[in-house]
Amino acid sequence: MIGVQGVRRVAAERHLSLSGSAIAQLSRYLPPAPSSCGAAAAQTVVAAPCVDGFDLDADAIAAARRNAGEAGLADRVAFTAADASAPTARGQFDLVTILEGLHDMSRPVDALRAAHRMLTGPGCVIVADELVQDEFTAPASIEEQYHYGWSVVACLPAVMGDPDTAATGAVMRPATLRRYAAEAGFRDLEVLPVDAGMLRFYRLAP
Repeated sequence: MIGVQGVRRVAAERHLSLSGSAIAQLSRYLPPAPSSCGAAAAQTVVAAPCVDGFDLDADAIAAARRNAGEAGLADRVAFTAADASAPTARGQFDLVTILEGLHDMSRPVDALRAAHRMLTGPGCVIVADELVQDEFTAPASIEEQYHYGWSVVACLPAVMGDPDTAATGAVMRPATLRRYAAEAGFRDLEVLPVDAGMLRFYRLAP
């Protein structure tokens, strides 16, 4: 279980360090922390009372462990190089987070199905991804051009080797995620009113 008392610094890279205001806004939409210590996580994970983090990338796990140690959180978080969709993770978590990672996955619907299975009780999934326009516009804004650039040189090439890839890319619009969430079995998707710079936060309810 996660209760945000510091959704800040274990997330490994780039602009995942949130302002105090964004943390306060986000905390309103998370499940309350229980008296006992559980866990919640997926992909790159944030700091909270107790957190389990999973990633197939051993280098990302090493970076997360290092960041946790530097933040003084090593006693409250555990990071494992493993597949979060493994059967042992089913029904174990009140909150699952996928932070700036879903668009990089070749099969995002499968990833969301796995996140759905990880939940217990009235839990939820929080997805943070790029803040892009709701619909395609031309000419695109500078920010959107930036995300298209990353798609061309990094995000898409990384997943195109999978013959069943969704080929999402960094410009994942809300409607696309809403469709993925519905296919994965979620009954509701809410775009959260969180001011988080270049990120947009979504809450997925099972």
